[in-house]
Amino acid sequence: MLIFCGVQSVYAGITVTPVTWNVIGLDSNNLSIGPDTFQVGARVCNTGGTAITNVVGNFVWDSTNIYINLAGPSTDTAASLAAGACVDFYYQATVTRTSSAYNTMRSYHITVSADNTAAVSTTTPRELYVEHLISQGRNSTSSINGPTTVYVGQTYTYTLNASTATQGYDQLEDFLSLSNVIFQVLAVNTTYSAPAGATNDKFYADACGWDNDPLSGTYRSCIGPANYSGGKVGGTVVTTYTVKVLSTGTTTATALILDHSGSSYHYNSDYGSTSITISAVQPNVGLQKAVNPSGSQPPGTDLTYSIAFTNTGSAPATGLVVTDPIPANTDFKVGSVTTTPGSTGLTVTIAYSNNNGSTWTYTPASGSGGAPSGYDRDVTNIRWTFAGSLSPTSPGNTGSVGFTVRIR
Repeated sequence: MLIFCGVQSVYAGITVTPVTWNVIGLDSNNLSIGPDTFQVGARVCNTGGTAITNVVGNFVWDSTNIYINLAGPSTDTAASLAAGACVDFYYQATVTRTSSAYNTMRSYHITVSADNTAAVSTTTPRELYVEHLISQGRNSTSSINGPTTVYVGQTYTYTLNASTATQGYDQLEDFLSLSNVIFQVLAVNTTYSAPAGATNDKFYADACGWDNDPLSGTYRSCIGPANYSGGKVGGTVVTTYTVKVLSTGTTTATALILDHSGSSYHYNSDYGSTSITISAVQPNVGLQKAVNPSGSQPPGTDLTYSIAFTNTGSAPATGLVVTDPIPANTDFKVGSVTTTPGSTGLTVTIAYSNNNGSTWTYTPASGSGGAPSGYDRDVTNIRWTFAGSLSPTSPGNTGSVGFTVRIR
């Protein structure tokens, strides 16, 4: 008899759990002011012992309501998720500014799939409910800190500093309306002054134990158990987002504080006054190679190769490296390397390899490897390493490098 223990741990598995409140809304007195767009999301965790790839989260409506819709894509993705790691998928739900939207709802769920893993879904029924929101002067945002220019593929942090009533509330959300097209939220960390030392890994704090089940007789009320001492949380609130930039574009992130206390729902009266406009940019360097003379040539002919590089992206290109091999059956001409930098201040270091790029310490020498005088048969590759940045705008966004070889 063979007994295998712990085998299941090597397989990937995923869970998906809502991480936002079920309450959205509009200003109770003036439909033209206040928030109308809300972050709705779920946390996806890899519970297995191996990484998963092509993680896809889809927001799916389970009922119709012309007043509640998504403002952006219904699909969010992550290329991979390590064993034991989690990622949050967020979607922007928008309420039409009409009194007919009050006290209406729309059911939804979020499904998640990944390669070689069974798909999962948030529990149903679950819905978004449109409440009458009251402007609350005790809620305010003091600042949003983070870069206004970011680069695709890089990771950044944004910090929202806010405050509520000193003792806090039984339900509290404080978030930035970050575009899920431009950003992927990698982590959220929140601290509160009430209760002292309270923390959260979400921007939604369910302090009292909220009933989200629309079929329950206690729906949209505190039923416990409390998740924070005293069943309230807030005071001085600091929320830090760690995000990865997915694509280029410009977006304005607005801060919203949403709470429940007593029997009413509130938002920050300074809504719209604190925001940050972020431009996500990306360099895009293209290469074009040419040879002179072109076409078939006899042995003994010198061929001059040139490689033009151009940045057509929306950001300066840094760390530019151009590498090119010496064509087969040719000998490198010693001293023939040329460099024409693009942007002012762009400098270059030239290196040579005699082992197809394994090392870059070779120094060309006349006659090396049995080549004719003035040529080197041992050079296999040339590398140009640039310091500084290549501008994305003309003039200054184009440069070139080159070298000469002799046909054997």
